[in-house]
Amino acid sequence: MRVLVLAAVLGGLLNPGFDPAQWPGKMPQTPRVNALAKELREAVRACDSARIEAVKAKLVTEMGAYAGTPEEKPEYGASIDPSTPDLAKVETVWRETLERLRTHHLWADAAPRDAQFQTGNRLRVPLREARAYLFSYEAGLEPKDQNLAAAKEGFEYILGAQASTGVFGFPYDPKGGGLKKQAVAVVDAAKARGLNVVENGWVIDDLGDGGLNFDNGTCGIGLLDAYRVLRDERYLDAAKRAGDWTIGRPLVLNWNYNAFSGWLLARLYCVTGEQRYLDEAKRIFTCGVLPGQMDNGRWFDQHNAKIQYHSILATTLIDYTLALKKAQDPLAAEVEKKTKLALDNLSEQITTFGSSDPTGLLSLEALCMGLEAFGPTEQWQKAVNVDVNCLCNEFAPRLAARDMPVPDPIAEYIRYRRWADTP
Repeated sequence: MRVLVLAAVLGGLLNPGFDPAQWPGKMPQTPRVNALAKELREAVRACDSARIEAVKAKLVTEMGAYAGTPEEKPEYGASIDPSTPDLAKVETVWRETLERLRTHHLWADAAPRDAQFQTGNRLRVPLREARAYLFSYEAGLEPKDQNLAAAKEGFEYILGAQASTGVFGFPYDPKGGGLKKQAVAVVDAAKARGLNVVENGWVIDDLGDGGLNFDNGTCGIGLLDAYRVLRDERYLDAAKRAGDWTIGRPLVLNWNYNAFSGWLLARLYCVTGEQRYLDEAKRIFTCGVLPGQMDNGRWFDQHNAKIQYHSILATTLIDYTLALKKAQDPLAAEVEKKTKLALDNLSEQITTFGSSDPTGLLSLEALCMGLEAFGPTEQWQKAVNVDVNCLCNEFAPRLAARDMPVPDPIAEYIRYRRWADTP
């Protein structure tokens, strides 16, 4: 169980980030904290808003000193350059990664390999590559035809990996470690209940843990992006099946797990106009995402205080806000305010301390999407510039030395720049 902590508001400011010199470490477990976390989990699962707030208040009092610090010590880039990046340079850096990926697409390491269902990457990995090719094509980045072909190949793989239940599952490797070992634990627990949760090499049920929400939501969102650009009804149908799988699933205490499902359902409502998707998104965000956010825009647990998870949560709230606006729902104004607070806090962290998360850089995706959704915001734009300049000048050479690609949100940035720079 991850410890939940409250992030303090320092001097009435946003408390924008975490000075590594002041990092207090990961909060130790205590019986009182564990008991309160269990009680909060039960309240979230029951979607009992009054009880959620009451338990959270007790937990806030108990946590105190570890106010909003991430569970791991943050590391930031050496420079903070908010000047507008040279788009040509950015595109060159990204093309180099695309060319390397063309020789070995990440979905080649994801498909089941043999009768023992030994698999490689989780589906979120090849999905993000396919989506990055799609965005590169959409931005007009050459070679357009190759970018489009790669995107289609990737999405075809994703379509083929969908389970009969509609879910996009975990890879199952009986001998694997790390995340694969977690999947094995789920399979073993299911077997103890007389259940078979493996289909074609994928674990298709997490027994209420919530972990499947990540890959399922990411795949569904990517397919909706593909449908928007390519208008292939198969992508929409598959995304709807993934969304249907999430409806009624239990909420969990990891806010970002819930958020992935809410994100998919909110986007589905925007695309289809089907009210059932918005109704379920409202349940998820009301009880399973927004209760974790504080008045300064941060989420209070140490896990989601990490910049990559804060960025994910902010990203999902953008689409939820747009869905509420489309529906002219009375919640729209309040949720938009909370979404902007999350983006404000994220941008303050970056412009104060620098860019971080060099292998993911999910903050760049969140801020570009925020600028597209809500219009120009000087602080957000400065943070985007800091992220991109640090990526090109510092992170990219470091990643290349390790034979690693630069993170795919750079494709989102190029697409955003092409849009923003068009008169």
